[in-house]
Amino acid sequence: MDLKGMSIEQWLFAGAAATTVAFFLLAVYSPGTFEPDPDWSASDGCIGGLEHDDSGISHHYHSTLKMSVDDQHYAIPPNTGIDQAGCREGMRWIHVHNSADTGFTTLHIETSERLNVPLGSFFEIWGREGGPGMTVDRNFDINRNGISDWDEYEITMLVNGDESTNYESFIMEEDRTDQIELIFTSK
Repeated sequence: MDLKGMSIEQWLFAGAAATTVAFFLLAVYSPGTFEPDPDWSASDGCIGGLEHDDSGISHHYHSTLKMSVDDQHYAIPPNTGIDQAGCREGMRWIHVHNSADTGFTTLHIETSERLNVPLGSFFEIWGREGGPGMTVDRNFDINRNGISDWDEYEITMLVNGDESTNYESFIMEEDRTDQIELIFTSK
């Protein structure tokens, strides 16, 4: 084919085809490229309370979380993220009101602006109350021994019944209610 003899339409079509192929290859070989970056600051946000100005809630949504360790249900205590150090008489942007004894517990996500709230932010909040937390590298640390759970457990994460590999960085989004299940099995 003579490149000099190509019409503008042929050039545009060739450019569109090349862009489509490049986009497809990027999506297949590097899918994380299109995922939003987590807003880890979500674990520090506070609604009301004595130490913060109340900037109001403009985004309020929910995800649910269920955890098991070696086939035993791991309960999330009620009021996790409510009236904790640094947020006295207030609520963290991610908090729990009621706990489920055997099923999914509702995580309330209430922020003053739209954020990409990662699941790991809830663990940072829970860890401040002596519950499972995160290592400094932002890896799960359910037994709070400072060792990444990836060294001690096989971890499976299901989101709405489908396996997910985003784990700590999984973004809980406003336009859907995710049912998140974390399964920790000792190695």
